[in-house]
Amino acid sequence: MAGEIKRVLLNYKSTLPEKIVARELGIDSPPFDKAIAIVGPRKSGKTFLMYSLAKASANPAIVNFEDNLLVGLPLEEMRKIPDYAKELFGTDKLAFFFDEVHRMGGWERLVIPLLNEHRPVVVTGSNSKLLSREIASSLRGKCLSYLLLPLSFKEFLSFKGVSLKKGFELTDEAFAVKKLFSEYFMYGGFPEIVLSDSEGLKNRLVNSYFDSVLYSDLVDRLSLKNKELVEVCMKYVINSFGNSFSIASLEGYLKSLRMPYSLEDVYRILRALEEVFLAAYVREYSKSHRKRELSKAKVYLFDTSYVQFLANEPHDGGRRLENLVFIELFRRQGAIDNRGISYFNGKDCECDFVLPDEGKAVQVCYQLTLGNRGREIKGLLKAMESLRLKEGLILTHDQEEVVNEGGKKFVVKPVWKWLLEDDSMK
Repeated sequence: MAGEIKRVLLNYKSTLPEKIVARELGIDSPPFDKAIAIVGPRKSGKTFLMYSLAKASANPAIVNFEDNLLVGLPLEEMRKIPDYAKELFGTDKLAFFFDEVHRMGGWERLVIPLLNEHRPVVVTGSNSKLLSREIASSLRGKCLSYLLLPLSFKEFLSFKGVSLKKGFELTDEAFAVKKLFSEYFMYGGFPEIVLSDSEGLKNRLVNSYFDSVLYSDLVDRLSLKNKELVEVCMKYVINSFGNSFSIASLEGYLKSLRMPYSLEDVYRILRALEEVFLAAYVREYSKSHRKRELSKAKVYLFDTSYVQFLANEPHDGGRRLENLVFIELFRRQGAIDNRGISYFNGKDCECDFVLPDEGKAVQVCYQLTLGNRGREIKGLLKAMESLRLKEGLILTHDQEEVVNEGGKKFVVKPVWKWLLEDDSMK
């Protein structure tokens, strides 16, 4: 048993990638004894971010808890990992990096003694519960959490070898950027997919991600026997992207399929899809917490590649653009869960996103036309007036102008430009 763990430690230390593309997410080493926890969707790049931190460490000890050599090892043996690392690498400046640590039950018993020894500890996981109710009370307050989503458009350009200079949008380089945005808009930001040239390979990768979430994160983790129910719920949520969603509508769909289910299992599946960062549910804005929680949710996915390869309506540009804007808003709030993004629903109008704490409202429209212009502007203005928001923005696929209406001034801007700005409301 000790042999397997030592092999894992030696393998990962000797095979760190030589070249790692930098990510925007800045992680500072705390000057106190806290673990750094990196969470996010599967295949979003958490492991390589962890590797970059390990390469910057003088003496890293790395363990991936999904390694086949560790499968089936007794828990008590796994807790000896620090002792084996010290035996192999010595104790001087020894730092620990644990990938997909939630695969090990009671992993906090591994981390706490290391923090007590003042050892740097970095953990990664594909589940938001890694940082909430699954953590033992003894570890709460001893983790600094960071969310890593698939590549932002800035990071996507970096992966493509594009480095933008100030004022690029006024040069011919803007045409190349817009062409790359079309690719990002269609295929999303999962690093493996960005680096894959073949449409077929991209498709296979996305389907493999779907299967990993289905079996590893839901069926196995939740101990659900009805695999078909889990799969149907996942596909229903994916096909609901950018639309309103309710348990009642899902129930009606399950009944139409004559599929056996329990409401308890359906709720568990829907919660789990949020916890593993496959989907997010955005509620209607209300000052009443109860009313907000009882409102219909709008569903968004954490990467548009799921839309491209798994949704029934992948070519709905408006919904896809709205989903892309949600991902960026979520990324920029810098939290593990949704802290302040809602939608506004008036009597005869709607605004896609409102951020009351930031005083901002965002409307998303693929293209402003004579037919929809009045409705889109009305929804934005009504949200700003009702919630007393100072800033408003309409994001489109490729239109740009300044609008003065209803005593307020706001801009219409292409999403690709907005994605490349440091301030989301510039």
